Amino acid sequence: MSLSVGLAIGARPLEPLELALLRAGHRIEWRAHSADEAISLLAERAPDAVLILDDPAFTRADIVGTADLLRVRSVLVHRGAVSAQGARLDVADRIALENDAPPDVSLLDAAPAPALSPEAVAFGTPAVAEPASPPTPAPGPEPTLAPAPEPDPAARPEPRSQPDPGPVAPTRIPYHPVETEGEHPEPIPSRVITVWGPTGAPGRTVTATALAAELALRGRRVALVDADTYGGTIAPALGLLDESPGFAAACRLAGSRALSADELTRVSQPLSAESGVPADRLRVLTGIGRPSRWPELSSDRVTATLEACREWCDVVVVDAGFNLESDEELSSDIFAPRRNAATIAALRAADRVVAVGAADPLGLARFLRTYPDLVEAVDDIPVQVVITRVRSSILGLDPAGQVRHTLDRFAGIRDAVLVDDDPVAADAALLRALPVPLAAPKSALRTGVARLADALGYAVPRSTGRRSPFAWRRTG
Repeated sequence: MSLSVGLAIGARPLEPLELALLRAGHRIEWRAHSADEAISLLAERAPDAVLILDDPAFTRADIVGTADLLRVRSVLVHRGAVSAQGARLDVADRIALENDAPPDVSLLDAAPAPALSPEAVAFGTPAVAEPASPPTPAPGPEPTLAPAPEPDPAARPEPRSQPDPGPVAPTRIPYHPVETEGEHPEPIPSRVITVWGPTGAPGRTVTATALAAELALRGRRVALVDADTYGGTIAPALGLLDESPGFAAACRLAGSRALSADELTRVSQPLSAESGVPADRLRVLTGIGRPSRWPELSSDRVTATLEACREWCDVVVVDAGFNLESDEELSSDIFAPRRNAATIAALRAADRVVAVGAADPLGLARFLRTYPDLVEAVDDIPVQVVITRVRSSILGLDPAGQVRHTLDRFAGIRDAVLVDDDPVAADAALLRALPVPLAAPKSALRTGVARLADALGYAVPRSTGRRSPFAWRRTG
């Protein structure tokens, strides 16, 4: 079987490997001298298989992710032993190079190896294939059987008792006490909250990080997800390492159906020790540091990852990108990856969408022009509008009243949450690499985020105001 093969091996040719491919009847489609060139060539001329050299310059998840989306088989080429960076790619097909001897490339003629299970990746053992079903016997004349004697009821063996499976765990719906009209608070099920905003830096990331920290301070287990395919900034804003993006790793695990709660804990990061937030209270799935890695975040993978996060934590806060364009309208190739698919998938997987706009003439104009597109994209998912940086220096007298009047007149929005402009608190959060509720807990910005949390249904019950009978009382 002749295959077209792409080589992501660098400028230095590997003559034994190329000679073995040609002798096996395969055709070398192209050679890439860098990882970015390999991604471009994959999109332009997708081969049947791509051979990736086990070298730091090529063992990148975006190459394998692009190949997976284009249904191109990935094969890791290593020299004797696979490096740790190459093992993290979870590529099951591997070709070993030994000195100048031609390598064995016969695996290209066989079916692709199954994806490695988490246990196989951890211990370096391949997944065990399921045993084949026994062959069906050839048809022939049916043998004549004598009638079976009636069984003796006394001789019947006692039925074997099945082991007690123990108590079955109920469906996990965490209890969230919230402020209600009745006497008793109602539970809130786990929900995914996607934070979106138009272009122009209206404050999506600040709102997402502050909301996640606010909910964590109120006792929820929160997952903060950076799903912005145009350049995620949650990791640098919180002082976290982004060399290995956690959300991209989770999407890859979801694509191989190996994503679990333990894997989510492994690929996520807690806040710094300075924050004082327990490691299990707020976990962060960092985003892609380079925008060129967007092919790793396909629609199916993002949806599956967010559904897994829904079961992993009480609340999932997603920082999504700004672009709502449907990529299929811009390309005639229906199988090509979509850059905006991650944003649209995150919006449609949400239980509640937070739409962020800026309180200035340009910011409100951008928001009102794109708000109908957002409502059309999310269909019947509730949208909570948040307008940030409300200030009189640019809107004049009664800036909050002017913003509410504009939203009501042009979009029919009457329940928006307005957040006052507080540059001191925002700068303190960036300086300390902490969310606003932790860096400036008594600021006006934190107060606005607290009102947003209340509007989303996570209000803290108010005290009854009854004085304790044991409280010290001054007399005389």
